[in-house]
Amino acid sequence: MAARPQADRHPAILVVSADEQVRAALAEPLSRRYAQDYRILIAEGPALAVAAIDGLHASGGDLALILSDDATAVDGEGSVFAAARGRFPDVRRGLVIEWGSWANRSTADAVLELMSHVQIDYYVVRPVHSPDESFHRAVTDFLREWEASVGKRHRGFTVIGDDAQPRTHELQTLLARGGVPTDHLDPSSPDATDLLAESGVDYQGVPLVRTADGGVLVDPDDSALARAYGLDTSLPSGTLDLAVVGAGPAGLAAAVYAASEGLETLVLEGESIGGQAGSSSLIRNYLGFSRGVSGAELAQRAYQQAWVFGARFAHTRRVSGMRVTDAGFELDVAGGEVVRARAVVLASGVSYRRLAAKGLRPFVGASVFYGASSVEARAQAGRDVLVVGGGNSAGQAALHLARYARSVSLVVRGPSLAASMSRYLIDQLDAAGVGLITGARVVDAGARDADRLDHVVLERTETGERTEVRADAVFITIGARPHTEWLAPEVLRDQWGSVITGPDVLAEGGRSAWLGGDDGPSQFESSVPGFFAVGDVRRGSVKRVASAVGEGSVVISAVHVHLGPHAGG
Repeated sequence: MAARPQADRHPAILVVSADEQVRAALAEPLSRRYAQDYRILIAEGPALAVAAIDGLHASGGDLALILSDDATAVDGEGSVFAAARGRFPDVRRGLVIEWGSWANRSTADAVLELMSHVQIDYYVVRPVHSPDESFHRAVTDFLREWEASVGKRHRGFTVIGDDAQPRTHELQTLLARGGVPTDHLDPSSPDATDLLAESGVDYQGVPLVRTADGGVLVDPDDSALARAYGLDTSLPSGTLDLAVVGAGPAGLAAAVYAASEGLETLVLEGESIGGQAGSSSLIRNYLGFSRGVSGAELAQRAYQQAWVFGARFAHTRRVSGMRVTDAGFELDVAGGEVVRARAVVLASGVSYRRLAAKGLRPFVGASVFYGASSVEARAQAGRDVLVVGGGNSAGQAALHLARYARSVSLVVRGPSLAASMSRYLIDQLDAAGVGLITGARVVDAGARDADRLDHVVLERTETGERTEVRADAVFITIGARPHTEWLAPEVLRDQWGSVITGPDVLAEGGRSAWLGGDDGPSQFESSVPGFFAVGDVRRGSVKRVASAVGEGSVVISAVHVHLGPHAGG
């Protein structure tokens, strides 16, 4: 194996092939473009590559990317890709193929099998000319993903707080979901002591945030934190064409289409951009992203797109009430302010219901998390983790956690995952060694020797038998319900709080429930003319990201009809 002389602190890119021409075709453009920041390592086959990976790991180095045209097993063990993932959980892995070889059945089968078994992230076409920007785009995408995954991007913010305090985790999550690279320091660490001494601030038992300009925020609320990294939390004083409540996939899509079509649009989001989808580590089946896309990246792209079209965003501003007026709607915002709009699109999604198991409560936010928080995954290194739920969000969370945790198991009440999870995810979970506990529910939890969770109690749904299971962390993704209790009484909802829309308004509530004219409500319109609901908050919606985006896009046509010819003017 040969390596360009580079400082050991640089992460490595490893090229693997027994074919000298292939090695040269990869190594030369990589060296020209990336050698300043990465060590370019070359291995003449999988066996030598595994030795190089072990050596790199033993020396404390880091492996960012492995490109290989050979996925065969080494000495009866796994492939070179498996060896790389075993030593470096965040490494990106690309199978090198020849241009056009995807038409060969054997190559196509190899790619599909390796991806379904979580052996590679995608394929890379061997460059045949210089410069080959398609090749470099693929490599750069891999390296950007790796950089984000390991937290190598410049970190302007630092959270100083006790890991056992839920607010420490909340602050880290808010910053990460906002696309802000962040360090975390334990208050007792030497680095934290030095940083606080430099800032002239004492730690008083509550989390602190060191900002990019050197200031220190003492246990800031969400709005103060958002303003610290440049987000707008203010509200307009006039009457808007459209207020969108919620910045998940449905709300962001509505904002893009409304603003691009000239409507004066405000999006109010009480938490983080992206909603539940924003916490997904990888969405593989969203149209247009062949390698998949993280929920946070998808949300940030949509947010920027809506902003460029002129949509305004009021970050960390939670809507707490509403009234129907002659001019449209008044929305009460926490803090005592009011937003006025001629039409409203409700896209607030759902949140997970708290489980009744009392033993979980002391650990919520520290080692028990409601939702599929990808931000917490790296902290689970060497731990045993349970994911409660059988939907796609649970599967995506378990697959991401399996990169780091010692063990990951899904807990579901039903007999299998077949009815609730996409087939590709089931196959990948099996390949990644994620366990499956069926016919069970969490009824208790606790910690024996520390303040951190160390076990849960599962009850068999058929027999009532109870079993204690080791668990250092639990991620809960069941019992999702909308929070629509703040809506005006005129808005018809079902017993679970989901907003009833379209023809179902008349079917459920009768003609008297519809406050509009003889035509009845449009597809996504509620019982109140001009008040629309899209995405998970709407009864009958399909619980998929693509479906939410579709509803958010389509509803704007009905908003235009409601507003009439003077919209946007």
